[in-house]
Amino acid sequence: MKKTFSIILFSFLLFSCQESIKKDVVDNVAVIDKFFELVFANPEGAKDLLHEDFTFKFMGICEICKSHNRDTFISDWLQKEIPAVLPNGIKLNPIRKINGGDNVVFLVEGEAEAINGQYNNNYAMVFQFKDGKIFDFKEYHSDLLAETRLHKKKIVYIEE
Repeated sequence: MKKTFSIILFSFLLFSCQESIKKDVVDNVAVIDKFFELVFANPEGAKDLLHEDFTFKFMGICEICKSHNRDTFISDWLQKEIPAVLPNGIKLNPIRKINGGDNVVFLVEGEAEAINGQYNNNYAMVFQFKDGKIFDFKEYHSDLLAETRLHKKKIVYIEE
């Protein structure tokens, strides 16, 4: 009887822990979904989802490939740099969401008309959470497409 009770109690505790872990993963994905919902429509609302020590980096080697903190992500990135190169905005379509607890990855297809033509870049957006908020956001993309469409640069073939 004592052995059976111990097994039942252990099973119950194990199941409870698994459900708690699943809930945390789903909640972080839901936070990113909310972030995407707000980021262009209500940047200050999106800012509430960011950790006080938040960092953002547009990865690669390009003119706008740089880092921002919580404040400059809104004031510089969203309100100055992006509108300067994407005057009509961008539509972001998440195609895959990878749950990893405090590490979440969204694979995203972008659709936009940039200052130098169509800018349909693909992204891997990597988010790290801390204290239930977005702590770090790295946006991987084609920096070649960013340079040619967002900054009117041309590819030059070099003959050998």
